[in-house]
Amino acid sequence: MLSEQQVRDIKRKHCGRLLQQPGVSGVGVERDEAGHYVLAVHLDATQPDAGAAVPETIDGCKVARRFSGPFTKQ
Repeated sequence: MLSEQQVRDIKRKHCGRLLQQPGVSGVGVERDEAGHYVLAVHLDATQPDAGAAVPETIDGCKVARRFSGPFTKQ
């Protein structure tokens, strides 16, 4: 199990690359249903291939796919 800071470091390292993938709207640090910190990759559910290239784990950290609409700047 990784600490919150470890997951934040992984996010910082890989965020730019993940955001370049089709359908990826955002990347964050969240807790899963068991309370463990995970890398949350938010995906645009309206894009058919959203998240296809997102791996299950990155640097030993579990990746959680979160489908939603596209994010817009407010």
